[in-house]
Amino acid sequence: MTALVPRAFSKLRFSVIALQWAGNLFAMLLAAAWLQIPDSHAWQFAFSIISAAILVIGFCWLQVATFSRLRPDSPGATVWLRILGFALVAALWILLAQWISSGADSIPNYAYLWNSKLSPGMRIAFSPTRIIAGLGILLNVLIWAITALLLPIAITLSTQGLRRPSWHDARRPYARILYWIAVFVFCILTTQFTSVLVSWKPGKSISGEVVSVVVRLAIAYATDILLWCLLLAFTAAWMESPPELAPAPEP
Repeated sequence: MTALVPRAFSKLRFSVIALQWAGNLFAMLLAAAWLQIPDSHAWQFAFSIISAAILVIGFCWLQVATFSRLRPDSPGATVWLRILGFALVAALWILLAQWISSGADSIPNYAYLWNSKLSPGMRIAFSPTRIIAGLGILLNVLIWAITALLLPIAITLSTQGLRRPSWHDARRPYARILYWIAVFVFCILTTQFTSVLVSWKPGKSISGEVVSVVVRLAIAYATDILLWCLLLAFTAAWMESPPELAPAPEP
């Protein structure tokens, strides 16, 4: 642990934070502009499809470029194969997260059903409200676990491509309990801090509310990016092989 912290912070360079901060902000602004593209004509629809593909490729390149600054690139790994590798992992995460989140609509039905099957004394302790809250937490934990499983794979494919990735490097963080704790703490902090900060409304006038929204979103975005880069730096450090111990001197 004592050697991990210096290695992780040595990877957390200003270029990594600046690239994530500026790149993701630019990508979100382009995505907001893309939503305004009309599609009433064939050429507008074609332009919308092409610009969406360019936007997705640019976002994937942004993450690949960030991961390359945290871990050295593998010789012979073309940038297109690395982008494709990250895109496949990101698409898998989105599909799994949406599939798990889709179960949230059925949670109230299961909560009332399970509560009705309990004894009268247990129904008070395990009320439908508590069951709904517990099942919601369980779904979030499953999504966080999938995030922890796919993050080292995404970093590996983004730096080594699809030809000969080193799966041994990707598996190293799984054996570290601190890695799982770091991912779960990151997910909790980003979701809760952002939710609390965005829902807070200190201003009462229209101008005060506008300024408040801009400032709160800026603080939440900057904090989330910093925590994300910190998680990436520690994950990249966990993916490295442990330094070999020097042999003990002979007596």
